[in-house]
Amino acid sequence: MKKIFFAGAALAVLASMPATAQPGRDRSAQPQTRSAVQARVQAHFAQADSNRDGFVTQDEIRARAEDRRGERRDQSFDRLDTNRDGMISRAEFDAPRAPAGTLRGERRGQRFAARGGRGTAGGFGGRVFAMMDLDRDGRVALAEAQSAALRRFDKVDSNRDGTISPDERQAAQAAMQERRGR
Repeated sequence: MKKIFFAGAALAVLASMPATAQPGRDRSAQPQTRSAVQARVQAHFAQADSNRDGFVTQDEIRARAEDRRGERRDQSFDRLDTNRDGMISRAEFDAPRAPAGTLRGERRGQRFAARGGRGTAGGFGGRVFAMMDLDRDGRVALAEAQSAALRRFDKVDSNRDGTISPDERQAAQAAMQERRGR
């Protein structure tokens, strides 16, 4: 039961991630519709389905994650190479920088948006993949991904009006924290 709940929570996060990437927009203060969740899952699916066969596999997820790691390495180099000469001098390397994970406000939003507003492989990685793979064939079809996201949406949409209000979202978060024992 806990596995299903946490996987569902991860899907809810997946479904709402693009809204977070928009500067000045507080995701928890905005209502979220069922159709918006479907559209987001479809967009994430299209990005994750690199061979366009209608399925997302673990191999596609691993390849996408490796591409992102390479992009992050390039971005790290660019961040360190402050004079843009294609080399990192000792002075550039030793220059004071904000510690990892300390970005705040707009810079964090820009970095998040640069990644496409998603975590690894558009949210299709790890346990989330296993939870979405309903027929356990090692690949996830769009219908499976949307079904999993909409099941989670329906659990949070307590009044069944097709929209998750900020109050419903807060109630679901409080219930999740209570189940976790916090």
